[in-house]
Amino acid sequence: NVWQISPDAIKISGKSWPASFESILSKVTAGLGCQDAKVSAELYKMLIYNRGGFFLAHRDTEKTAGMFGTLVVTLPSAYRGGALRIRHADREVTIETDAADPSEISFAAFYADCEHEALPVQEGNRVCLVYNLIQARTKSKPPVLTAPNYESQVAKAAVILEEYWSAPNAPPKIAWLLDHQYSPAGLSFSSLKGDDAAKAQVLLQAAIRAQCVAHLAVVHIEETGGAEEHYNDNYRSRRHHYWDDDQEADSDGEDVGFTAITVDDSWQYLDEWRDTDGRVVEFGCIPLVAGELLPAGALDKEPPDKNRLMEASGNEGATYERSYHRASLVIWPAKRTLDVLLGAGVVAALPYLKRLAEGGKSDRPKAMTAARRILKAWPTGVRLDHYSIGIPSPGSSARTTMITALVEMNAPALIEKFIREVVLPAYDGSENAALLSAAAALGNKKAAEILAALMEARMADRPNECAELLLALGETDPPPTFRLVAKAAIAGIDGIGIPGRESAEPAVEPNGEDFGWEETEVGKRQWVTAEFVTNLFSALVLFRGRTLHDAAAGKIGSRLEVFDPVTVVVPALERLRAIQSVEAAMDPASQHLWASAAEFLLARSEVPPQPPPDWRLQATLSCTCPDCADLQAFARNPNERVHRIRVNKERRRHLHQVIKKYSLDMTHVTERVGSPQTLVCTKDRRTFEARMKEYRHEIAAMRKLGKLAPKSNAAPAIAKRLEAAVKASTI
Repeated sequence: NVWQISPDAIKISGKSWPASFESILSKVTAGLGCQDAKVSAELYKMLIYNRGGFFLAHRDTEKTAGMFGTLVVTLPSAYRGGALRIRHADREVTIETDAADPSEISFAAFYADCEHEALPVQEGNRVCLVYNLIQARTKSKPPVLTAPNYESQVAKAAVILEEYWSAPNAPPKIAWLLDHQYSPAGLSFSSLKGDDAAKAQVLLQAAIRAQCVAHLAVVHIEETGGAEEHYNDNYRSRRHHYWDDDQEADSDGEDVGFTAITVDDSWQYLDEWRDTDGRVVEFGCIPLVAGELLPAGALDKEPPDKNRLMEASGNEGATYERSYHRASLVIWPAKRTLDVLLGAGVVAALPYLKRLAEGGKSDRPKAMTAARRILKAWPTGVRLDHYSIGIPSPGSSARTTMITALVEMNAPALIEKFIREVVLPAYDGSENAALLSAAAALGNKKAAEILAALMEARMADRPNECAELLLALGETDPPPTFRLVAKAAIAGIDGIGIPGRESAEPAVEPNGEDFGWEETEVGKRQWVTAEFVTNLFSALVLFRGRTLHDAAAGKIGSRLEVFDPVTVVVPALERLRAIQSVEAAMDPASQHLWASAAEFLLARSEVPPQPPPDWRLQATLSCTCPDCADLQAFARNPNERVHRIRVNKERRRHLHQVIKKYSLDMTHVTERVGSPQTLVCTKDRRTFEARMKEYRHEIAAMRKLGKLAPKSNAAPAIAKRLEAAVKASTI
């Protein structure tokens, strides 16, 4: 409840004001312990509190780059009340901001993560200027705010760390909670405040001596459980602890408190990682285990950042959700780095491996050891299905990252093992570029063997992606040994569309990504697309294999029920003609495919489909119950289109299932009059209408085939039949 005036509407004048403000700023920087930093103040707003005016408890957000605190300058005016109350951790200070003399002003400054509120003004008006305190940004990162020389403390802390991790049951890491709060965007060693900066300086030096590594990270603690509600009508809460909220207010003014009775589920993890240079590190979410969060019990009396009560409903009692977000300094022995990262799964360990792989010869032994351990920990098969909750399953991007790192390390044995054991079972095509780079590292003979194995195993359920890989491989001017890959791809064509070689439904990656099936314009779902044939034929040309080309055309042309002429073959022939030139003669393989598609379509649609002469449905129902006998008699009746059957709910449900099972061309609705109610069945022409839709698409495909007719002996006769079929469709 306060008036706010923007800085562009404010003018501050007076000869003594610049010097006075410089003095205030000097005292503020010294008082906040950042006198060695270059600090400036930026006017944010003027606030005017009338009688009864107040500002609820809140924390200031980072309103501009480098902002770390707030300065409040209260101008002289006659008022009573309006004190400024500031809280941090277990400390609370109330400051009376009114000046005793009209020639004086008062000021207060605090870090942005301090919770603060302006108490209600009882009389008069309180007027204040609010400034953002900003640490200057330079091209070189500003140094960590200096602290006294703690050499003895550093030495002692180093000994403690060494002794701590010499114990056989010591946890892999420790996460030391910081006193101040920091937004993820502003978290870095150079932005630590006050005591946090001093502690971090000591612990960083101690970690180096104890051969440990240190990072900053945000601790997340989330809990759910049973709660007991309690209300306090005499207490209205104005304290809110949401992460970096600028201002929060109760939705209805009442604070409904509760006591946690049970903790049913709890999650503790670290994320938002920063290294000692302030760089973001992609470790992801790493779980915290018992004994790792220090100081022990530091959050026992701390209010949560988010606290939510779900009231009791039905037979279930009240439940709660609460969470804490705190910045922490995380330390672990350097030799345990991989242990710590693998605790969050192989995805978390990949950035570490990538850095080692790019580090050169000196890091190669470490990189090789890390790669072997990551490969051993990589979940596959059943292990992937039961991968730990909260730990991300490695998807296609992780596979690509691993291949890239192994190529950088020039580790052909590990590349082969990874492709055979991990990539081949989970291949989805996104790894194609990485596989091409891996081929160079493997050598021609080994690369041909491995990629041929991939084609043989995955062509059945990944035909489009395999064809893309084969084309990309052909564009690299492959040696003769790579014809083995092309032969494996052609052999794999036989598995496309064969039950047992491909899933009946789209496959799903562990991260939820759908792949495999594709909806065509005709409405059919299929595995192969026109790009498959286009890429396959284009690749085989690059492999300089006429016999390979002809073999592929023969396999596709003989199974046009799988390689649909309308959605696959005809569009592919159009694209192949466009890739070549209009004047160029169609190659023999494409001619064979053209003729096969034309004969297939003519067999289906050379003569337009004829509508049914009557309403007879050819249905033979296996069920012999009276209701099904009645339904079958209705289906076979050539003259009856609508039939009414009075049956109860269970018998109606049975008839619904029978109609669906046998795909009978009829609709059914329940006429809810009388008892039992009446099932009204009405025949329709859905099968014929579907066939007519197919026919129209097939005629369109035949029209395109006519334009693509090759110059061969058999083509004119077929083209003439195509032309006649197209003409008949318009009659």
